[in-house]
Amino acid sequence: MTILSIQNLRTQFAMRAADVVAVDDVSIDVEAGECIGIVGESGCGKTTTGLSIMRLLPGNGKVSGGKILLDGKDLALLSEKDMQGVRGNTVALIPQDPMTSLNPVMRIGDQIAEGYLIHRGASKEEARQRALEVLRMVEMPNPEERLNQFPHELSGGLRQRVMIAMALVCEPKVLIADEPTTALDVTIQAQILDILDNLRVELNMAVILITHDMGVIASRTDRVIVMYAGKVVEGADTKTLFTKMHHPYTQALLSSVPKIEDVAGGRLSSIPGLPPDLSKTIVGCRFAPRCAYATDECRENEPPTEIAGEGHTYACFHPTNGFTPVEVQINEARKVVDAVEPLMKVTNLVKEFPIRGSNIFRGSVGKVSAVADVNFEVRKGETFGLVGESGCGKTTIGRLITGLEEVTSGKIEFTHTKTDGLKKGELRRALAQERQMMFQDPYASLDPRKRVGDIIREPLEIQKRLSKTQMNDRVTQLLSEVGLPLAAAERYPHEFSGGQRQRVGLARALALEPSLVIADEPVSALDVSIQAQILNLMQDLQESRGLSYILISHDLAVVRYIAHRIGVMYLGKLVEVGPADEVFSRPFHHYTQGLLNAVPVADVEIARTKRGDQMKGELPSAVNPPTGCRFRTRCPVAAAVCANEEPPMVELSPGHTAACHFPLGGTPVTIGSQDK
Repeated sequence: MTILSIQNLRTQFAMRAADVVAVDDVSIDVEAGECIGIVGESGCGKTTTGLSIMRLLPGNGKVSGGKILLDGKDLALLSEKDMQGVRGNTVALIPQDPMTSLNPVMRIGDQIAEGYLIHRGASKEEARQRALEVLRMVEMPNPEERLNQFPHELSGGLRQRVMIAMALVCEPKVLIADEPTTALDVTIQAQILDILDNLRVELNMAVILITHDMGVIASRTDRVIVMYAGKVVEGADTKTLFTKMHHPYTQALLSSVPKIEDVAGGRLSSIPGLPPDLSKTIVGCRFAPRCAYATDECRENEPPTEIAGEGHTYACFHPTNGFTPVEVQINEARKVVDAVEPLMKVTNLVKEFPIRGSNIFRGSVGKVSAVADVNFEVRKGETFGLVGESGCGKTTIGRLITGLEEVTSGKIEFTHTKTDGLKKGELRRALAQERQMMFQDPYASLDPRKRVGDIIREPLEIQKRLSKTQMNDRVTQLLSEVGLPLAAAERYPHEFSGGQRQRVGLARALALEPSLVIADEPVSALDVSIQAQILNLMQDLQESRGLSYILISHDLAVVRYIAHRIGVMYLGKLVEVGPADEVFSRPFHHYTQGLLNAVPVADVEIARTKRGDQMKGELPSAVNPPTGCRFRTRCPVAAAVCANEEPPMVELSPGHTAACHFPLGGTPVTIGSQDK
């Protein structure tokens, strides 16, 4: 039964220069109990479609055409007062960022109960009991305790559970989930998606899943809608779309996705160019300027929607015939890094953050064990991937290496840098030329009041080693190297797309010609096509400059693609280190295997066989980490020895080490009940 019918939807925004039609003639039918995925690059209209359904568009936006029929009632025609009775009651939204969506000064229980109080006229006690009930539905640990907590006291995964509970408190007929797991680790992502799946079936609820993660789409949806520049270009059931797609844009999106089985050093397929400017008149097919199959017919006429089979539609004059494998080019030089001498050594690295008391007790009352006795090295010309869940210490290590945090104990040594006798300022400048950082959020890390040329030039001015002309020449060279036009130097960060801003961040990191770049989640917020461009660029620059990278990421497919060696971290500890090929094909640590099990795969058959095989539980507190092996509280084979003795890091194959009492692939261990 069709519960929601979107018919010829048109949504536009009033801008200074011209109106922008962000959603143009979009039609989607959603059945009760069905999960429909909407995919496409940023700016394609995915989120705007969801906000149009909810009538939550910004002040300059409006639904200017079409119908949004919910149980036959057109939401587009409802007054704001009537729409308030629909939002959160019949239709609910899970926004992308739970931290900015939750009220920071309101307790969790009150935020969840609020919708039930408003829509159901319940008493405060009834609403509180309902809040507790839905927290249990979303598998919130210690739900009674969470009712009285504030958002900042919860992890990202727990905050996302709160957002789901708020959306489900009135048992809506339609749930719109807008990138609900983008910022989460693969393990927590899998748990959240499992919860949504179970609740969808239990409540017979329709779900619209908006995401750019094709692995999530493959494993969770019944049908998929592909949008480009405000238009629907293809729609089909999930299996058909992944195996027999007809639109070149769908094919290009899937080709851009890094796959866990890819060979390190291969080049990712990417879509050239950028989506069109929707404030300008567009003639012909909107994808034509970026399409490998485009002809004059495509550039002159808009393609009509064709029917390829039951439920499969597409809009293309020259349809593809399913997935065309892209020939992967592999740079053999990337594999020969083993014999190269170390560029940097990390020895017994420890970082502890003190926990301060109240105003009465100002001293330290505890400590957070962020990094605990970590040892590894990075070789010249290699990429060392650091993976693990949020809170495992990956970013802290990056900040310690770049000097943004002070080391508690241990050493970070660059083998070619002489630091003896240098004063503090001289030491900072010397080390700045060895290592630089590429931040996760390029917009937040770029000064919004400075032009791009000045941002890139700033490190050169601080070093005071080049003339003004030499600095200008250097900026021009860097812009060219990262694929930006010279005119970009005169523009501000807000005038660029996310991918372009990441290129600016990379240019700034390279300004001092460092030997090592620490890239902290450099592509986590980017579309797959833009992500591919940035990863290919990083690989090109590594080869031309002999750069070394430390790639910090929770996206194992990205790490698999670009890293030579991988270090797996858990709660401040390195638990496994080895060549990328071996770590992914033959992991020794049970945590590594758990991470691999949770990775979404952009293949319908494989993705659905992996469901239900994910690691359970939350990361323990770093304030009071478990004794012995820190992973033992979530490990499927933990025994008494794991609680009593910390496992040493042992070489189990050449160059491949792990810290586990019962490593995978080792001698089978029978664990008796007395040992558990």
